[in-house]
Amino acid sequence: METLDLRVDEFAQEIASWESTRQEILLQKLVDLNYRRGLKALSEKIKKRLLAENKLHESIDEIFAELARVREAVAADDYLR
Repeated sequence: METLDLRVDEFAQEIASWESTRQEILLQKLVDLNYRRGLKALSEKIKKRLLAENKLHESIDEIFAELARVREAVAADDYLR
């Protein structure tokens, strides 16, 4: 772990020496990569859930229609309370 920490520190020192424009480009790239990674993880989670519920074969429209029904039922139940 210390070796990794040392490498990260060395890399951070190098980046700190870059001009700010290059640093901003790197930061934006990191944001984009993390965003895509998050979307991929979310997609896999949804796919796994749909598979477990035997709904992976359903169309997007069918899935969203059911979600809308559930949302309306929850809202109606909350309204009655």
